[in-house]
Amino acid sequence: MPERILPGLGLRAFYDPGQRNWGTSLSEDLRRLSALVQARARSRATPLPAAGTPGDIYLVPASAPAHAGTLALWDGAPGAEAWVFLTPQEGWQVWIADERRHVCFEGGEWVDVPRAGVVRIRTLTAAAHTLEPIDLGSILETTGSSAVTVTIPDEATVPFEIGTLINVTQVGVGIATVAAAAGVSLNGVEAGSVALDGQWSGAALVKRGADAWTIQGALLAGAVQ
Repeated sequence: MPERILPGLGLRAFYDPGQRNWGTSLSEDLRRLSALVQARARSRATPLPAAGTPGDIYLVPASAPAHAGTLALWDGAPGAEAWVFLTPQEGWQVWIADERRHVCFEGGEWVDVPRAGVVRIRTLTAAAHTLEPIDLGSILETTGSSAVTVTIPDEATVPFEIGTLINVTQVGVGIATVAAAAGVSLNGVEAGSVALDGQWSGAALVKRGADAWTIQGALLAGAVQ
């Protein structure tokens, strides 16, 4: 029976006798298992030192010139230790010791896991933004001087759960408009899009059914489009 990759952490198993120097492979997988079960790192902001100490795990800063965003483990035979880098997969969570918080790898980057009662704030800089999974439970702030359109996608594109809550706040002077994609109903307005009522206004978006959302908040009177 040839080896195969197991679901989850991607560990290898079920080797044929003598296959692929299995002792080395098994050791690599046990190291991976040790690092990722109850994963914790000393820091995600501290530049990776040239040498670590036994047991050290870091998240390599996103600004690092090499191995950015990877999980770095200090490991090796005594006297031959070196940094071993694990490429993260979508959904991995790590406890960051110096921040005392969890982060999750989503959409190709490490993002904060919201603490109970604390909402993530995301800044929108482009002229158009279509809601994506990472927006779940967030406050989306538009901060520029140009108009911004935030579009609610149909659930075939992004399958948000019923009960999803997302807030949109216009922080800058550029008009923020919430629009529904084709096939999506936006209850609370007369048509498929509506502008917010100026700077520092906001609106809550709630998914209440299949391709059915409500919007409530400071909406521009007469600006239903």
